[in-house]
Formats: sequence, structure tokens, C-alpha cells
Amino acid sequence: MAFKLYNFIFYITMAAFGYFNIYFQDAGLDSFQIGLVNAIPRFFALLLMPFWGFLTDYFHENKKVLFITLLGTLTTVLLFPQTGSFKFLMLLMFFYTLFQNPIVPLSDSLLLDYLGDDSNHYGKFRLWGSAGYMLSVSFLGYFLESTSSANLFYVYAVVLILSIFLLKFLPKSKREIEVLNPGDFKKIFRKKRLLYFLFFVFILQTAMNANYSYFPLYIIDHGGGEFLVGIALTISSASEILAFFFSDRIIKNNKFSKIIAVISIGFMIRWLLLSLFPSNPIILLSQLLHSITFGLFFAVGVDYVDQISGEKFRATGQNIYAGVFMGVSAISGSLIGGKIYQLAGGESMYFFWSLISAAAGIIYSIYLLKKERELEQNADQ
Repeated sequence: MAFKLYNFIFYITMAAFGYFNIYFQDAGLDSFQIGLVNAIPRFFALLLMPFWGFLTDYFHENKKVLFITLLGTLTTVLLFPQTGSFKFLMLLMFFYTLFQNPIVPLSDSLLLDYLGDDSNHYGKFRLWGSAGYMLSVSFLGYFLESTSSANLFYVYAVVLILSIFLLKFLPKSKREIEVLNPGDFKKIFRKKRLLYFLFFVFILQTAMNANYSYFPLYIIDHGGGEFLVGIALTISSASEILAFFFSDRIIKNNKFSKIIAVISIGFMIRWLLLSLFPSNPIILLSQLLHSITFGLFFAVGVDYVDQISGEKFRATGQNIYAGVFMGVSAISGSLIGGKIYQLAGGESMYFFWSLISAAAGIIYSIYLLKKERELEQNADQ
């Protein structure tokens, strides 16, 4: 139950993060500057992200490293409301990303250690995070619209303090202490299955992270406000709860190639709806596809990477996965999405992502089908 409560509380911070760009806009930044603030600091912070996984796997001190990242994020968040300067916001985003990005993979690694061979049940625990997000995001949007967007950072800080308190109740890793040779970590980068999957993740998550950055602005540009943003995000988080709940059955009963094909189609349809029908009802309806494009996608990815990485490199594998899922792709999504949004508008940006998602899905699905047939042929011989 400790993991479920921790996820429920911590993922409220993700609701707060969804309003960062509204604060940046209120501070006077244009869409391209917002893209730069989201992208450039992340690039430099991302270079250090594997360090957190290496440190955890090398010394087996997951909870201590997780405490450091939570405390560092708390310190940084409290500094945001003190400035509206573009340069200082860039600096703060570097330290924010440096400490915040490892929190999810380190938490997931600790949970996967606890689950052991039952890693496919990850979604049953992660859905509590979606519930916390869902129950808070609309209220937070209403609160910020009624007061000031700067208040999101104080809400964020309170949630982080609660998360740090709950951290001490999480069970420690079941793994026996075995200090690894630093050279052993090279092995994980030689796994082609992992590299191909991460490249596919990078393409689709570039589109998703652009959506995270500019979706609130897209709603505001079409006459909505923070409260409507909150309603949209509530719908998306409610839909992902179902995906997390059933993810273990989906993983167990379907081939990986079939799941990937469904996810790719989900991405394509979601972006097409936003591009071609930018009305509030359709915008809200499109959020239901978040169940596939985030919930199912993330849960399947965590399990797939865990299988490839193995027990020894679990934290490292999850940090690399998160680095691509939320790091590298966030940089490209913010920069590319920001430029398209600035030059051609949100409709063009979403149409571009629909084409990219379709192409990536077709190519990677063909590759997976080929590999699965090869394995079946080898098994029959």
C-alpha cells in the first residue's frame, strides 16, 4: 500500500508541471522562448541523467538517491516564483530537470525490485499516480485561474514535502548487495532490441512532449482558460487509469508487435483530431486516447525495458528509458514544436506529428513482425 500512496501523492506534481508554460507565458515569454526554456536546460541536465541510474545500481542505494532528487527538486521549485527573467528561468529549469527527471525511473526501479518476477503488475501500482493527477489537475487549474499561475510552485512544494515523508515507508530493495564493475554498464548499450525500441520511443514521445508543452497554449488560443486545461487533463488521466489497470493482461495476452501497432494508431488519430477539429468538444474527446498514447505505452515500455535490462541494471535501464521518454524527446519536442507553433500554428503542428507517428509506427511494426517470425521459425526447428 505504501507504493500506491506514494504514487498518488507524488504524481500531483505532474499536474502542477502541466501549468509551467502558462506561468512562462504570463512572465512574458513567447512560444519559441518557452520552447528554449524547456529544451536547452534539459539537454545539459540530460547528459547527467544516466549518472543517477549508475549510482543507484552500483551502490544499491535507491532510496537515498531518490531522497536527494526529491529534495533538490523542492529547493528549485521554491525559486521559480522569485523571477520572471528569461535567463534565470533557463538556469532554474536546468537544476529542476537535473533533479526531477530521475525521480520517476528511480521510483519505478524501487517498485520493480519489490515486484520481482511480477513486473507486468507495474500498472496496478502506477494507476494510483494517475488517480492523484486526475483528482488534482482540474482543481489546480481553477485555483490558478482564480489567483495567479505563480502559485503552482507553492502547491508543487507542499506535494514534494509529503512525498519525501512517504519515502521512508517504501520497502527497500530485495536485491543482495553486489558492487558492480563500472565497465559492466557498457553491456546495456549493446542490446540492439533496446536501442531500436528507444529510437521508436524517441519519435513518438517527441510528438507527445510537444503536446505537453503547447497543449495548454493551444486551448487558450482557442478561447479556453486554465480551468478548461484542467478538465482536459482530468479526462486524459482518467483514461490512463484503465490502461494501467489492464496493462498486465494486455502484455500477457498480446504480441509486442500488435501492442505497438495499436499505440501508433492511437498517436496518429489523436493528433489528427486536434489538427482537423480544433473545437473544445473534440479537444476534450481526443484526451481519451491518452489511455493508449501514454498509459499503455509507458507501462509496456517499463516492462519491456525491465526484461531487457535484467535485475543488475534495472535502475540504469529505467533511467535510460525515462531519459528518452521524458528527456531527449522533450528537448526535440519543445524546439521543433515551438518553431512550428510559432510559424504555422497549433493545427499545423499537430498534423505534422500525425504524419510522423504514422511513419514511425509502420516502420517499427514491420521490424517487430519480422523478428517475431524469425523467432517462431527458430522455435519450430
